[in-house]
Formats: sequence, C-alpha cells, structure tokens
Amino acid sequence: MFRFPVIRFKLPLGIQKRIDQHYLDASLSRVLPLIALMTFGILVGLVFNTGVGHPYDKIIHIGFFALLTLSIHALFCCRLRISAIVAFSMGLVGEIVQGFIPHHEMSLQDAVANGVGVALIVALIALIRSETKQALLDDQEELQLGEMGLQPVPVRYLSGEAPDESGLPSDK
Repeated sequence: MFRFPVIRFKLPLGIQKRIDQHYLDASLSRVLPLIALMTFGILVGLVFNTGVGHPYDKIIHIGFFALLTLSIHALFCCRLRISAIVAFSMGLVGEIVQGFIPHHEMSLQDAVANGVGVALIVALIALIRSETKQALLDDQEELQLGEMGLQPVPVRYLSGEAPDESGLPSDK
C-alpha cells in the first residue's frame, strides 16, 4: 500500500511543545490534505468569484466537504466519526449563517451536498481500512499439489535441454 513520505521540520521550541501537548503530527501525510483543501478553496474562489450555476455548485460543495473531512481527520488524528460530525456541523452552521447574510440564501440542497461529500470520504476511508485489515488477516495458502493429484513439471522448457528418460534435463 502506498504511504506518503514522512518529512519533519524543526519547529521553534514553543510551537513544538504545543504540538506535542496536543498530539499533532506535522508530517507531510498529515498536512497534505489541508494543502489540497486550501488550494481547492483558493482556485474555486478565484475562478468562480461571481457564483456558480446550480449543478456545478453542488459538485463544489461535495469536493470541498470531502477535502474538509479528510483534512480534519488527518491533521487532528481523531476518529473518523468525529471528523465527519465536525465537518458536517460546519456545513450546517455555514448554511444557517448564509440565511442571515444579504445576497446569500440558505439551501437544503447545499446542506445535502455537504453531507454527500462527508459521506463519500468516510466510505472511502472505511473501505481502505477494511481492505487493509482483510489483507492482513488473510493467510497465504500453500498449494498441496500431491493432494490434487498433480506433480511439479520436472522439465525446464526454456532451457533448451532435452529431458532424459527420468524426465529431468540431462547433464552433458
């Protein structure tokens, strides 16, 4: 399974104490989802600063909240359900706040799209974890050729040597 490289930086002592106190891991594999989330947010904000039409708006909500859930889960090393609850709660609060801001509207469809983004990343992480767990539990089965009535082939076909009467290549 692919693993991100662990890159550690020397941080100032005060910051390092705070990180150690709260069990934060500042490795690349933990920070990369946050970098992806910030890049996604900046690009979407720059490209679609006037607003997006109906179908594409929901795709942006799904992508943003999937990355948000992944970022929370990776950066804070918390349980998956806590990450999902926090990300979904942020989406609901954001939609409620939009109801009070002029020129914005609260939308149930946006809240559902936020939930779909959270659910997609939770399902993906759960699937990866279950596959990894199953792969670790599976034992390699030894093939018992004798029990199946089979024998290993004694001839080396690619060597070009002709077998003698015993079926083994001759030593000439």
